[in-house]
Amino acid sequence: MQNEQLKFLTSVLESVAESRGNPQVIYPLLQSNLPYLNTELIPLLQLRKISMLAENNGYKQNSMVVTIRTFGNLIRQFPLGNLATNREIAIASCEIILTIVSPITAPEIWADTQINLAVAYNDRILGDKANNQKLSIDCCQSALKLYNRKDFPSKWAGIQNNLGNAYCEWIRGGRAENLEMAISYFRAALEIRTRHGSLEEWAETKNNLATVYLNRIRGDKSENIEIAISYFRAVLEAITRQNFSEQWAMTQGNLATAYTNRIRGDKGDNLKLSIECSLSTLKVYTQQDFPGNWAMTQNNLALTYQKIDRIDESIDCFQSALEVYDRQNFPEECLRTANNLGNLAFKQSNWQLAIESYDRAIQAVEISRGWARVENRQEILRDAISVYQNVIQACINYGQIDKAIEYSERARSRQLVDFMATNDLYRDGEIPAEVRTLQAEYESLQQQIYIQQRTETANENRQLTPTRDSRAIQQVSEHIQALEAQKQTVWRKIRAVDPQLAEQQQVTPIDLPTIQQLITTESTAILSLYTTDNDTHIFIITRDNQPQIHTCQGEGAGELQLWLWENWLNPYVNDRSAWADNMPEILAQLAQRLQLDRLVAKLTDITELIIIPHLYLHQIPFAALPINPLANESAEPNPLLGGVPVGRGGFRGGFRRGFLGDKFTIRSVPSCQILKYCLDRSPITMPQYGTVENADGTLPGAGFEGKQIAELFQIESDYRLQGRKQATVTAFDNLIERTDKPITTLHLANHASSRLDNPLESAVSLADGNISLAKLMMSRYRHLREIFLSCCETHLGSTNITDDLLTLSTGFLCAGASTVIGTLWVVDDLATALFSTFYYLNRHAGFDRVIALKMAQVRLRDLTGDEFKLHHSEDLKNHFQAYAQANRIDRAEFKAEFERGEVDKATFDRETHRLTNAYRGALDSTKTLDRYCQSDRPFSHPFYWAGFTCQGLG
Repeated sequence: MQNEQLKFLTSVLESVAESRGNPQVIYPLLQSNLPYLNTELIPLLQLRKISMLAENNGYKQNSMVVTIRTFGNLIRQFPLGNLATNREIAIASCEIILTIVSPITAPEIWADTQINLAVAYNDRILGDKANNQKLSIDCCQSALKLYNRKDFPSKWAGIQNNLGNAYCEWIRGGRAENLEMAISYFRAALEIRTRHGSLEEWAETKNNLATVYLNRIRGDKSENIEIAISYFRAVLEAITRQNFSEQWAMTQGNLATAYTNRIRGDKGDNLKLSIECSLSTLKVYTQQDFPGNWAMTQNNLALTYQKIDRIDESIDCFQSALEVYDRQNFPEECLRTANNLGNLAFKQSNWQLAIESYDRAIQAVEISRGWARVENRQEILRDAISVYQNVIQACINYGQIDKAIEYSERARSRQLVDFMATNDLYRDGEIPAEVRTLQAEYESLQQQIYIQQRTETANENRQLTPTRDSRAIQQVSEHIQALEAQKQTVWRKIRAVDPQLAEQQQVTPIDLPTIQQLITTESTAILSLYTTDNDTHIFIITRDNQPQIHTCQGEGAGELQLWLWENWLNPYVNDRSAWADNMPEILAQLAQRLQLDRLVAKLTDITELIIIPHLYLHQIPFAALPINPLANESAEPNPLLGGVPVGRGGFRGGFRRGFLGDKFTIRSVPSCQILKYCLDRSPITMPQYGTVENADGTLPGAGFEGKQIAELFQIESDYRLQGRKQATVTAFDNLIERTDKPITTLHLANHASSRLDNPLESAVSLADGNISLAKLMMSRYRHLREIFLSCCETHLGSTNITDDLLTLSTGFLCAGASTVIGTLWVVDDLATALFSTFYYLNRHAGFDRVIALKMAQVRLRDLTGDEFKLHHSEDLKNHFQAYAQANRIDRAEFKAEFERGEVDKATFDRETHRLTNAYRGALDSTKTLDRYCQSDRPFSHPFYWAGFTCQGLG
């Protein structure tokens, strides 16, 4: 076919791909151009249209298959047009052939098509890389069902070579083992492909084998490189540029890489040999004839020039490579080359070139991430996170603070952003039947886990403490781990088949002007924190002014973030009493590390802060960071050590007006993009309150606060789910999904826990099951906007380097809420009951959420023992006594049910254990009242009041 015909054909095929082969769009175009195009467009028609064309033009099946196959192979390697689209067309051609032939009707055609499809998948640009590799391997294995070594030695050897190539790049499993598998496949192929029997194929496979040795992990690295060099040389001794030009050029390029990495010999001599080999390669690999190979050679030359300080030549070669390595057709190569150029420019303090190069790399990352399957997106971002860190630092060094802010937004919380984007798209849509079936399977597994957890807890005969923590940072049995693994598999299936969730639309990066529009008042500032390798930067963003930057020098990832892990999260997990003792001192040290006094001095005329933390800073109660420490405060009881006083040396004062939360109202969000989603959601017009209280009956304080809130807002009884008989999973779902007077504001007062080892299993406990984070990520609450999670650890989560904070609070944001008040640690039942009551009194008085939150924190913190005795103690005592009496009656009734045979022994033991815990909890709470009355300020320790945080809108 002539070149112009092929150009025209490619443009038509792109239209075919965009229209997904819609015959109403494509068929008239084909008919009018069929004499000119011949039959090459047939592959992308639906089968009934193929049959129609074949019948109308007298084509037989075999000739049609040959035409499709020839065209598919041609278009896969065609250098013009969109390379990604061309390869999709090649894959479509093979897939259509496999619908026409079978292993029975045309076995060799079927097997050859499997081989072609394997190569096409291995070369594929779009889609998830690991999945493409798996498909390639599967196709090879399918072809081997026919092409065995005895009857088809040449074909068999070719498949072995293809399998070796696939395992060389296989990103699943162990890298070292995959390379050993590749070696075994290449060696098997070389048993058939010999130098004297099939020179070209031998050279190809020998070259491939040498490349594996160059990258081999096992064995001695120096020796592996020497083996690779010997293999490359052997190939070059057997072939010449004249008889096998492409193979010769490829081998020269591989040998250049080997010399660059060589350990033995003189380094300068090796680099000189490397450059000579690369320049030889370019005699064949020209930009016009072999653009991809030419670009690869330019990149390799650039790296070698860099090693011998020929910087200008290195930059020129990188830039030449990027003329071909665009982000659409070569995303991986574009990322690698642009990152190499960016790093070189960064070292040279050429900030503009560094920024331009890193930007190219980031665009390639985000395109690759958009093509990947949901479960692999975070891996792509994680592997490229250094690019974001470097471009942020380059922008700061270049004085482009606005760009640094924008790049920091693109680096953080991308998984959460994806969830919120797709869930918002699907909010008003119907859930497909397949998704509903999988959700039912998911819920069944969840219920099995819940029953197993209850059984294990009863067997342990544990007494729950008067906190709202169900099983925090827990040891999970092997049985539960197996069920959780099954459940996550189902969850991934749901993400894959849900048409909205699977599509995972690309989210447009947010720019600084858009961020500033999120700030609604002149007195509000966003503090966006970002830790690079060396420093922690705090970007100060206001509505109308240019952003400022506050840099904490030397407080990088290896310093500040590691210090937070060692002094905050790790002690919380392993020794919570010591963690509580040391909390004030650690917060004071953190304030010094962040140079908080200098930062506050820059916040003139600011009264509200929207804080975007980074990494372990998400776990910090910013409201309790001291800015004006006050000395000589009296000791207060430690809540976790039974009233043992906390020494003043450990608590550096600042009780009354020395905290960041005293000077500002504070809320936080994982990212500005998430804040935008919260703002874009419809606001509450007519609030409808609902509560879910004390689902398992072991939290007397939760029942107290529920009663106060219900009386304050006159909540109807059918909007209150109380205790084990009402607060079930089904009742919760029905309450949230009500369409008559839909609920907009929800208060949850129950047990909850964060699973730092498996965040999607973090859950709020109800009477007969859990509301897990994974379930929230799949939920779409159409009307719910404001949530108070009066439970333990609802905003506790461990972030990795991609800064995705997966907590119950952010889960409710994903599900549709605009504001979530959550907790950073295990909270005390009685103190939380008081705090919640104070908060809702402020809301009822007309104060907005963050002001109501701040006022509640100050009131609880400053509440004296005398005030507690005068205003609260008697009401709480009466409530706890009535609660204990009701519990005794409940236990007696339940015992009678057991004696009548209405419940089994396991259920009786479990529920008796629970009711006994509830009774003891009520008595323990009653006993603590007198101690609180006798204390100067019983709740002044930050443990009681600082753990509550507002996410989203204020």
